Amino acid sequence: MEPTHNAEEEWSHKSPKTWMVEYTVEVDEESHRHLSLIRADDVTDVHHQLLQELRKAYQTSSKVDVTVHRIEPVTTNTDTLYFEGMYAP
Repeated sequence: MEPTHNAEEEWSHKSPKTWMVEYTVEVDEESHRHLSLIRADDVTDVHHQLLQELRKAYQTSSKVDVTVHRIEPVTTNTDTLYFEGMYAP
């Protein structure tokens, strides 16, 4: 008997992606710009992890205003020709 291979099962168990989140935090009349990399399965999970990050960073502040500018998955497209001859080991 040959083993069966289910590609759909592999696809559903893929590893989390890395997401780039760019946001501004206004607290005590000061503005702070942030750029975070978050490992998550989907955007909902990114929101939850960002909220945890904000609670940890601003736990002593009574009011925090957050404006998210960008949330997007990180893709790596590196063309080695751009770096040819620039770096040597």
